[in-house]
Amino acid sequence: MKTMLFIDGLEVFANHGLFEEENKLGQKFIFDIECELNYKKALFSDEMTDSVSYADIADVVVKTATENTFNLLERLAGEVFKNIFNRFPEIENIKLKINKPAASVRHHFEKCGVEVKISREEFYRL
Repeated sequence: MKTMLFIDGLEVFANHGLFEEENKLGQKFIFDIECELNYKKALFSDEMTDSVSYADIADVVVKTATENTFNLLERLAGEVFKNIFNRFPEIENIKLKINKPAASVRHHFEKCGVEVKISREEFYRL
């Protein structure tokens, strides 16, 4: 039995981008995270020790985004994957979407960013 734990719309103010101004001034990033894990024990135990806290996952994402500066959102995603997989061995797969609503694009857009889905096994083979 697999379960998806998710967080949608996690807003983080951070400093990532190719342009110097983006790294100096910072901007808002919006994260959507889905983590797949086996929740079988938690379905019957009602104990937090048999689950993973989405608050703890959010803390990892925020810390990763605010304590680093990357040119590419793909690199930021890689660091988020690493930190979540290292902290939560129960998590088997992660789907991560990073939206950069103020991206330096000359055209009108609603959302802009990256979306990556990777398994623990795939990640550690890279």
